[in-house]
Amino acid sequence: MDKHDVVDTLRSAALAHKKWTANALALIEGVPLDKAQVPVNSTECEFGKWYYSDGQNLRDLPGFKEIEEMHDGLHKTYMEIFVLLFGEVENKTSFFGRLFGRSHKVANANREAAMKKYHILENRSDTIIKQLVQLERVVMAMGDEQLHRYVHTEQPAIHIH
Repeated sequence: MDKHDVVDTLRSAALAHKKWTANALALIEGVPLDKAQVPVNSTECEFGKWYYSDGQNLRDLPGFKEIEEMHDGLHKTYMEIFVLLFGEVENKTSFFGRLFGRSHKVANANREAAMKKYHILENRSDTIIKQLVQLERVVMAMGDEQLHRYVHTEQPAIHIH
């Protein structure tokens, strides 16, 4: 992986993360989403898939490991939003059954509470994006030899689109 490959990977990860955040907002606004668009946990969203697979090639870059805790917190907030909108996860009805087969309307108070949680989610998302931008700056400041000491390329990188 050369410098431009790493930067492209970081930018693709940031884009996937922005899409995830937009999908969370759409869910609050009542927009029907495809099951693949629903971010359930930190390893199932596109950003998480990247972070825990190809993103691990960058695991030794300064600041990379800190993203994991932020990302997990983000999904915790998302789950709080989901509970406000659809009820407890432990209900008899499956998670996706409630999401896609739901016939009752969400109470305005719950939607407002979910929107407040979304602002927390949005702030956490912005923090992750800033961390990715900072990683990009670190990578751009490195020489090629220095970068190769940090980047592991046991497996080929797959870009997120």
